[in-house]
Amino acid sequence: KKNSQVTEIGRWNKYIAPFINDKSLEELSTLDLLLLRRKLEETKLSAQSIYHCLSLLRRVIYKTAEWNQSNAYVPSFKKIMPKFDNRRQRFLNDTEISILLNHLLLLDPSKNWYEISLFAVNTGLRRGEIFNLSAIDIDLPSRTAYILDTKSGKNRNIHLNNIAFNIILRRICNINGNEKIFYPKNPRTFRKAVKESGLNKGITDLRQKIVFHSFRHTFASWLIQSGFPLALV
Repeated sequence: KKNSQVTEIGRWNKYIAPFINDKSLEELSTLDLLLLRRKLEETKLSAQSIYHCLSLLRRVIYKTAEWNQSNAYVPSFKKIMPKFDNRRQRFLNDTEISILLNHLLLLDPSKNWYEISLFAVNTGLRRGEIFNLSAIDIDLPSRTAYILDTKSGKNRNIHLNNIAFNIILRRICNINGNEKIFYPKNPRTFRKAVKESGLNKGITDLRQKIVFHSFRHTFASWLIQSGFPLALV
């Protein structure tokens, strides 16, 4: 993706290229990788950012060796990559959901982001899965949404509860089969609503901050609290 290209090129130019300088990739040793990691740590980058930098260099080295069909020494990254757990932990309770949805209504009278957020917390779908949904992916008689080309690579079907189904009905009546049901217009609206709601006030740990993906955690947490087995969820 274009955004990923911009990010990776920027990461390479800022952190990796200055360190490698005039060395060729074939000259890099495991010691060089350790020194690069230390250099990145000294810049106060997070463990995740350091991991992304080293991962980028690893992919470039491995791909270069593959393309050149080279038998040259390839340094091992196994013990160099930092370990971290950056998974989001927080989920919303009923009151927090109401507060956030009310702020979305105030900021966006069209109810676009209000309905997107309400749909997310009632389906547990990822952001990309929601915005990829087309009218053709919905089977109205069975109230089923077909989720294709997922992050895991496995397609799946989900049943729509009353709230999610009614949102689909309102949106699907004015579009054709291949048109997207949801559109990420004015994405700053959601971030602004989160900020104005105060839900992240005083929170510095990114794992505890409310983001769009928090709806997915909330959906799963509510199911567990309702008695559904963890394995099923």
